[in-house]
Amino acid sequence: MRLSSAHAVTPMLYRALRSVPIPQHAAESFRSAFEQNTRWNLALSAELCRLAELFEEHAIAFVPLKGPALIQQLYGDLSRRCSSDLDWLVHRRDVLRVRDVLTPLGYRVGSPLHWPCDSACLRDREAEISLVDESRSLSVDLHWRILPSYFASAFDCEEVWQSLVSTAFCGRTIPGLCPEHLLNLLCAHGAKHAFARVGWICDIASCLIAFPNLRWPEVLAASARAGTMRQLLLGLKIAEDLLGVALPATLPEDPAVEKLVTLVRNRVLAAAPPISESELIPFCLRMFESRRHRLRYLVGHLAPSRAEYQVL
Repeated sequence: MRLSSAHAVTPMLYRALRSVPIPQHAAESFRSAFEQNTRWNLALSAELCRLAELFEEHAIAFVPLKGPALIQQLYGDLSRRCSSDLDWLVHRRDVLRVRDVLTPLGYRVGSPLHWPCDSACLRDREAEISLVDESRSLSVDLHWRILPSYFASAFDCEEVWQSLVSTAFCGRTIPGLCPEHLLNLLCAHGAKHAFARVGWICDIASCLIAFPNLRWPEVLAASARAGTMRQLLLGLKIAEDLLGVALPATLPEDPAVEKLVTLVRNRVLAAAPPISESELIPFCLRMFESRRHRLRYLVGHLAPSRAEYQVL
């Protein structure tokens, strides 16, 4: 239970264990966790629809990232995956507008700010700000970049707003990333955290299954232009290694990727604790293909993190 929760795969494990004889108390614990997660995802979905309608009324462009929208897109069933909050991609110019729109609904800025002013809301190292409704235990993360500026990704060269697709969600239509951008996002996000959660690896495998007709030349070209092919290959190879997902035979080879896959596999199978900064930073430095990207990553970490702002 502890490991499945830490890796965000409790619903998947519960489904897999339903046909296996396990102790009654364990079966009841898994069922309770599964039902609680489903109720929470339904609540998040209702809030997502409410906020999407509100953003449309105020002519605010948005894209739901991760959370219930991603679960529906990849798994087709809101009970299949864990989620904790709502993530939205918005234009940087709209961040403060969204804050003002959500304030009457009970949301307040939850991110630690270095100074009580509007400009401080846009200085977060991770290019995001959290709004929280403590009365309902809801959290909304507003991103004005797909990934923070210190982390090189395919989105350095890709304009996601021009290639959005319409996706069906809870009886309405919402904008979403096209499958090719979604796969690059899942691989980059997992790589940014050294694939410390199995749930992130499951998402990559599910993306490949949900979209069998991916335009692979576009996926590979985007990574090649940005110099982030290793991120993409790492995510794909880990999904193949741990979950057996089939990959195209035409993927390029990179000896460094196999060594990184071994590191991830060993951490997962050893039930290692959450990855520390002292492990994560060397991992990411090995993953970047150029000195420029390594330097960019290190310099980006000179800016205070949320936790450091909180301490200050």
